[in-house]
Amino acid sequence: MRIAVIGAGAIGTKHAAAAVATEGVELALVCDRDGARAQELAEEHGAASADNEAAALGDASIDGVVIAVPNRFHTPMTLAALEAGKHVLLEKPMAITVDDCRKIVAAVESSGKHLQIGHVHRFTAMGKAAKDIVDAGELGSVYHAKAHLYLRRSVPGLGGWFTNKEMSGGGAMIDLGVHLLDLALYLTGFHAAQRVSGSVYSTFGKRMKDYVYESMWAGPPRYDGVCDVEDSGHALIHFEGGMTLDLNVCWAGNFPDGSLPDSFMGFFGDRGGMTFHLYGDHVTVAHEHCGRNVDTRYKLAETDELAGQMADFLAGATGGASIGAKPRQSLAVQTLVDAVYQSSEKQETIVLG
Repeated sequence: MRIAVIGAGAIGTKHAAAAVATEGVELALVCDRDGARAQELAEEHGAASADNEAAALGDASIDGVVIAVPNRFHTPMTLAALEAGKHVLLEKPMAITVDDCRKIVAAVESSGKHLQIGHVHRFTAMGKAAKDIVDAGELGSVYHAKAHLYLRRSVPGLGGWFTNKEMSGGGAMIDLGVHLLDLALYLTGFHAAQRVSGSVYSTFGKRMKDYVYESMWAGPPRYDGVCDVEDSGHALIHFEGGMTLDLNVCWAGNFPDGSLPDSFMGFFGDRGGMTFHLYGDHVTVAHEHCGRNVDTRYKLAETDELAGQMADFLAGATGGASIGAKPRQSLAVQTLVDAVYQSSEKQETIVLG
């Protein structure tokens, strides 16, 4: 399969490397409106380059595209790619609104093409092992889950597109929260959500020059820009069947260094429980054995989750089995993100369905 990577920024660079590392995938073209940046990445991998996405969409030899551009452009580029007959690996979030997600769902279902959203934690060692454990029935019926990701002082690219709501659609919730929501729902069966109670907070980034930070991925800061998005979000979600999910994400917060785990995923079932860190090296399962409570730690080998995702995209695009995030699943994730924002704004529980 010949593919084009649209967007030569940090995540596009990773997708390009994953394509080159995946047997059966040829990185044919890199597109970016910054032509010099596209050329630099393309030359690194022996591909062609262009300063516009039309070069990829208009090339009949290109089978699929990876869309790795700011969130605002996800919907128009995806719709154009599907109309051009391309398979699409779309970076998360699927779109910045539920309505845009619905447009994409309708377009892909009428196109017959494969669309996969880049919820890459399905392909980590932890994500894959956790799925196997759940599917084997080790937890029984999961009644509660916890999904947390805490960055102490790490608002990304302050003043750039990440902190500009018009470009990003939101802050920590739409950036980090979608990863946790997808993984939690994927592991527990995508039960329909019934109600959402949440709050988001804009505390640190809006200080701009007075914001004391420790790291700034997608940086450096641009103090002539804006920060009108949240830097933390918290929610309790109720699902059909009785399961609840406690969700917490944070770009920046005042908590002592090392006092909270950077990430935590916990699943509590009537037969067993399971915990792991997003980028850890093991999954721990609590269960009963011979009348005793036992913890079993499954040590895991490191994996290349982006290469795994690319191989899965190839499989899905060529008619094989795929475990990647499907459009309607990502629509469910965005529905929850929007509900958290609505709950915070209205200061009330949002009833869904």
